[in-house]
Amino acid sequence: MKIKRDRYLQKLIDRRHSSYIKIITGIRRCGKSYLLKTLYYDYLLSQGVNNDQIIIVELDDDRFENLREKKRLREYIETKASDNNIQYYVFVDEVQMVKDFEGTIISLNNHDNYDVYITGSNSEFLSKDISTRFKDRGSEIRIHPLSYEEYYYAYQGDKRFALRDYLTYGGMPRLFDEKTEADKISYLNNLINRTYLSDVVERNDLKLPEEMSSLFDLLCSTTGSLISPSSIAGTLQADKHVKIDDETVFSYVQYLEDAFIFEKARRYNIKGKEYLKTPFKLYPEDVGLRNARINFRQQDRGFGIKNVVYNELRNRGYAVDIGLLETRERNSEGKQVYKQNEVDFIARFASKEYYIQVMDEVPEGQHAKNEYSNLIKVPGSFKKIAVINKPFKSYTDEKGILIISLEEFLIDRDSLNL
Repeated sequence: MKIKRDRYLQKLIDRRHSSYIKIITGIRRCGKSYLLKTLYYDYLLSQGVNNDQIIIVELDDDRFENLREKKRLREYIETKASDNNIQYYVFVDEVQMVKDFEGTIISLNNHDNYDVYITGSNSEFLSKDISTRFKDRGSEIRIHPLSYEEYYYAYQGDKRFALRDYLTYGGMPRLFDEKTEADKISYLNNLINRTYLSDVVERNDLKLPEEMSSLFDLLCSTTGSLISPSSIAGTLQADKHVKIDDETVFSYVQYLEDAFIFEKARRYNIKGKEYLKTPFKLYPEDVGLRNARINFRQQDRGFGIKNVVYNELRNRGYAVDIGLLETRERNSEGKQVYKQNEVDFIARFASKEYYIQVMDEVPEGQHAKNEYSNLIKVPGSFKKIAVINKPFKSYTDEKGILIISLEEFLIDRDSLNL
């Protein structure tokens, strides 16, 4: 089955023949190789590129084992692409399997008729390393698990259940190969234990992997909650009897961010116009991985929905923060009290700014007043949006708030501008 990943494919198309090395990054098993070796490969063929102009090296395949040495890799590619009058496309998959690969890739990219593309495993190939490793000669294309739009059009069952399954199992592409619920759960758990956690432990040479596993459990169970290194350390010590200090927690959280497993959302003081260092929130890159780790408990479904909205905003390229709105209000006794109100997300792209509140149910009574008031109190004329996990046609209320269903928000790339 072919899964469309049009927005990422377009990014590769836009960078075709640029002088930069095209570097595809993202959490493992999210489809980096598929994007390059299937979708982009087919695109090049459709544009009249001959098969022998595309040099593919799959370093995780034993057929290419002898090329896991940088000199042999360069010699192999230069032999296969030896005509200076022909444009070649060089795909090196899992490039981190070559020790000190950076110089070799830069050397290949120096050929005027080579268009170079690489993918790498996050255990050795991190986003933050790219600019220094490639001396500003690389262009990163960060990809994520399937968005709901991509998932929906690839979904083979009754489309009425697509959102339910996406909220449950997430958007890892290989899930479409798993036919039963048990197979899906097993696949997700294997990804967590045998791929992601083992990667983090190996890369960072962790001597006590049980601490990382306990931290991972806690972060999954507290998705959407405000946390800090000290609060995490305290909870692990009190509830799990895991001896760990604040500095170790800080480092471990950074390792999980580096591996694209979690992403930090900082709080932004809307009126004070400043970022707060702590507390913050951490959102898993894929809600299915998070659900598998907490054994698919549904008591906190609202946090899972926020996780999906956060990931979708990041997928669309927005910078996303948590909004803090400080106000002084009168209580039932007429006394002024200080309050901290939260806006779930502030999404920014260039000059555009959106304030978003996410709800599992249509709020009623006092709850409705509280939920919508956070948006109403936000100063300025930036667009305000309420995303609700119920099916209905979107509309704008008398306060100027766009009220939109979760599914419409997720499936329409331009939903913020309705």
